[in-house]
Amino acid sequence: MDRQDLLWKQYELHVSLYKFYLELTLKVNAAFYAISGAVASYVLTHQTVGAAKAALLIPAVLGVGLAFVAAYGAVMQRYTRDELLAIRDTLKLETIPEIKVLAFLLWVSTLGFAAVSVGLLVLWCK
Repeated sequence: MDRQDLLWKQYELHVSLYKFYLELTLKVNAAFYAISGAVASYVLTHQTVGAAKAALLIPAVLGVGLAFVAAYGAVMQRYTRDELLAIRDTLKLETIPEIKVLAFLLWVSTLGFAAVSVGLLVLWCK
C-alpha cells in the first residue's frame, strides 16, 4: 500500500468518525435530557417521599461526567482538524468537512450538561 492510499484511508476514517461522533453527541444529549426530565418530574410530583430526592443525584452525576467528556472531546477536535488539514494539503484536496461544527456542539453540550446538573443539585438541596 503506497502513501497516497494510506492517506485516503485515513481521511475516510476521520470523516466516518466525524459523522459517528456528531450522531452520538445528538443521541447522548437527547437521552440525558429525557432521563433528567423524567427524574426531575418524578421528584417534583412525589415531594413527600424523602428518598425520591436522592434520585436527583443520578442524572446530576451523569451530567457532570458527560460535561467533562464533551469538553475533552471539544478540545481534542483541534488535533483531528489539524491532521485533516495536513492530509488535505498532501492529497491536494480543496476542502475538508468542517469539524468545528462538532466542537461547537460539544461545547454547547458541555454547558447544557453542567447547567442541568447544577439545577438538579439545587433541586436536591431544597
